[in-house]
Amino acid sequence: METLFSDQFNDITYNKENGIHYHITKPATAQMTEAEFKQMLLNWKQLMLSCNPQWVLVDSLNFQFPISPDLQNWVVQNITMPVLTIGSIIKSSFVLPEEFISQLSVSQFTDEANHVSPKNNLQYFSSREAAEVWLKSKD
Repeated sequence: METLFSDQFNDITYNKENGIHYHITKPATAQMTEAEFKQMLLNWKQLMLSCNPQWVLVDSLNFQFPISPDLQNWVVQNITMPVLTIGSIIKSSFVLPEEFISQLSVSQFTDEANHVSPKNNLQYFSSREAAEVWLKSKD
C-alpha cells in the first residue's frame, strides 16, 4: 500500500494490488476549519485524478466535521462530480462515520451525487471490510 498523503486530518493511500484508492479521515477533523476541509478534499481529488483507480473507498468512521448545506453543494460540484467523471472508476464506497451529524452530512452529499449522476455505483457501509468486499464484487 502506497501512502500518497498523510496529515492530522486524513490518510490517502493507493493499493496497487487490489486497485483500491483509500481516503481515511481522522478524529482531528472535529477541529478543522472549512478552508482546511476544502483543501483536504482538493488534495484528495488531485490524487484521485493522478491515480485513475478502479475502486474508491472513503472511510469516514472518524470524520467529525459537520458539513453545511452550502458546503455540501460545493463538495458535489467541485469534488464529487469531477471525481465521478474519472473513466477508470467502477465503484465507490463510503464507510459511514459514527458521529450522527457528520453521518447525515456525508449521506446527504452522497445522495446528491447519486441524484446528479445516477449511473455511478455509490454505496454506504459500516465497515471498511464490507466496503472492500462490495467494491471487488461483480455487481
